[in-house]
Amino acid sequence: MGERPIAIVVDDSKPFLMYLSILLNRMNLEVLPVNNAAEALEIARVTHPHLITMDMIMPDLDGLEALRMIRADKELADLPVIMISSYQDKNRQWEALSLGCIDVLDKPVDLRRLHKAVQRCDLYSGGRRRYLRTPYEELVGLQHKDKLYEAPSITLSERGIFLRMREQLPKGAHVDVDLPLPSGEVLQVGGSVIYGKAENGGGSGVPPGIAIKFDRLTLKDIEVLTALVEELLIGDIVAEQSEPIIKPN
Repeated sequence: MGERPIAIVVDDSKPFLMYLSILLNRMNLEVLPVNNAAEALEIARVTHPHLITMDMIMPDLDGLEALRMIRADKELADLPVIMISSYQDKNRQWEALSLGCIDVLDKPVDLRRLHKAVQRCDLYSGGRRRYLRTPYEELVGLQHKDKLYEAPSITLSERGIFLRMREQLPKGAHVDVDLPLPSGEVLQVGGSVIYGKAENGGGSGVPPGIAIKFDRLTLKDIEVLTALVEELLIGDIVAEQSEPIIKPN
């Protein structure tokens, strides 16, 4: 919703570049995939991205040398960089960290560690997002007091949901939400409205709707929500990958 932060993804492996780009796109980033570091630096000077993920070992200009060049460049020196490597070379990892990279992630990439690294880049004006979120395009049932609604969802997190609704509910309103699951079952969770956006003629990128924070969850609810969000983010990637790219849950 709204303008998305820009991420340049750099890797000489076509499958890794494709699947990591898909995952970061689902994590609400505008992704520019690039297969070599020299081109990535040129694009960064033009697009002014919010972060770069960089493969540590690449032909021609490798990721570590590119990181040195970023830190020496006045235009790019403060750019957050996440390094990714198939090789657990502690000396190279420590050098990357000493050059101020956010983290050095191993391949296959762990979803939770990637999420934490992205959040450390401070991409959002509202602060860091503790929980994973994903696009979630389902028709969701909603009950407030004695009134029933059906509303299309836009995003789902482990602790909340954003629904497209023209009719606004008051902030703080208690609601029950029926979430359709891939199994065909429905998960009912309780929550409270924490944000509302009415329809207007302005240029805001945020659609009319409401944000709901789930605040009445059992341990089983949390388990189901966590599994659902992870499945939506990486389930198909893990199933399709022919080489280890994203670590299975």
